[in-house]
Amino acid sequence: MRRRPALLVWPERLTGREARVLARMSAFGAVLLAAHARESDAAARHVQLLKAQRRLERRVVNQEHRRSRASHDLRTPLMVIKGYVDMMLKGTAGGLTAPIQRYLERLRRSADDQSAIIERRLAKVQDEGVEDLRPMLRTAFIPATRGQRAVDTTMTLPDRPVAVPGPRDDVELLVRSLARAVAASGAPAAVRVEAAGDAGVWQLRVNIRGGKPLPEKTVTLLRHLTQRLRGGLSLPEETGNGWVVHLPVDDTVPVAPHES
Repeated sequence: MRRRPALLVWPERLTGREARVLARMSAFGAVLLAAHARESDAAARHVQLLKAQRRLERRVVNQEHRRSRASHDLRTPLMVIKGYVDMMLKGTAGGLTAPIQRYLERLRRSADDQSAIIERRLAKVQDEGVEDLRPMLRTAFIPATRGQRAVDTTMTLPDRPVAVPGPRDDVELLVRSLARAVAASGAPAAVRVEAAGDAGVWQLRVNIRGGKPLPEKTVTLLRHLTQRLRGGLSLPEETGNGWVVHLPVDDTVPVAPHES
């Protein structure tokens, strides 16, 4: 018996409800595949972050080791110098002439300043602000308010911000103390700020033309304030031309520019 050709459809035609269920399952499958892809990407990023974290941890350990070695290598000879200077000033090696006494005192002050610079250079990074000295200097040395004692002061400031890391109160107190010292001298003064080459230090020079010398109490205060800002102070007998305040430069944090 000869069979007649027939068209068979498989699977059977879906009903409306079955079609909706199948469409929902297809959409859900696509969502699952996308979620799996995101999870795989996140896992790969996590592995990369772990590798980067281990590299940074090794780098921090190496840097801390180098910092510790640098601290020892720099401080040890400086402490030896300071120890021998103190012994000589106390008369352990015999009597001293007046010039030798002055030289040793100058050497001790320079060693103290160098110690402060080492502390600043090797100190761990702290979360602190960055202040621009220029507007503070203008306000302190050239007062615009009546009743304030004005002194003939010439000022030379750089075009770029004089960025100094440290608490604003400490920076302002140092600037005000310098301005009061100049006003107390009653003599014309010249203020100049410049960068000390590649040393990463600002030099704030204050030259008082004549007038009486600063009291020892004022010198002690200025030295204390500069050391709090991880800087140093050079006296006129050391520089031969006025007072020099050494302050650290911070060019890593942007400071809003002020009119120079």
